[in-house]
Amino acid sequence: MSEAVANPTSILKLVNKTMELPTMPEVLVKLNEVIASEDSSADDVANVIATDPSVSTNVLRIVNSAYYGLQVRVSSIALAVSIMGFSMTKKVALKAAVFSVFGRNRTEIDNFSPTEFWRHSVMTAVAARVLGSHSARFGSAYAEDLYICGLLHDIGKIILLEKATQAYTHALATAARSGRPEIEVENEVFGFNHADVGSVLGVKWFLPEDLTIAIRYHHAPDRDPFHRSLSSLIHLADHAAWSAGMPSTRGTLVPAFQPEVYDQVGLDPQQVQDLLPRIREEFEATSLPWE
Repeated sequence: MSEAVANPTSILKLVNKTMELPTMPEVLVKLNEVIASEDSSADDVANVIATDPSVSTNVLRIVNSAYYGLQVRVSSIALAVSIMGFSMTKKVALKAAVFSVFGRNRTEIDNFSPTEFWRHSVMTAVAARVLGSHSARFGSAYAEDLYICGLLHDIGKIILLEKATQAYTHALATAARSGRPEIEVENEVFGFNHADVGSVLGVKWFLPEDLTIAIRYHHAPDRDPFHRSLSSLIHLADHAAWSAGMPSTRGTLVPAFQPEVYDQVGLDPQQVQDLLPRIREEFEATSLPWE
């Protein structure tokens, strides 16, 4: 593997030199600024959220979901923020912003369907949250972080499709035709792969370091020098999505699976198998970007 692929600093420079990654949506920039201020109130956060209809809708949908079990319906953004807290509100805003920025393109090509891609991403996100909640390695406080990491694990594929369409289309076709791993062909074509691109976006969008690193190593958790349990969880969740018939790309090889991740995640194969019906159930109850 080339030094450019192995070295984080080189990856940052190489990806940024090769393509222009999407900037963080203005609502997230302002939200980060407001939440960082010790003087901010729920009203201040609500005023920022109210400027983005997509984020506002998602905040109200989440706070009125069965997860919170409220007896009355909440229609006030400020009240929703007070109930959810700043941290959870920020995570909901991030999910809404991701769908807003990356969920618009519905153009299909031979080996890539945006609809199928997002089904895979959401399934991986749900699997990460469910599996993590049943492992002693991950506390319940991290549930939404696990979801976000699963949701974004393959976001580099969307970026490559949009920013390097011809080269990425060629890479996918080559991988499908030759039966070689996508990530191997991507490294040959670009000098980096979709996991690298996703991690660079994470850096640019100021995601937590552990999420950014797990995105980079979700195909090779054994190479993760910092957060191997998290990258192993995303690896396992990604595998669960592929096994459920929800691949992120068409006609391509199922990514190689590292069975050592069971020990890193703290779950055995039977425990994972037993949780699959719940993962499927929660996935079916989840709203997809276009719904």
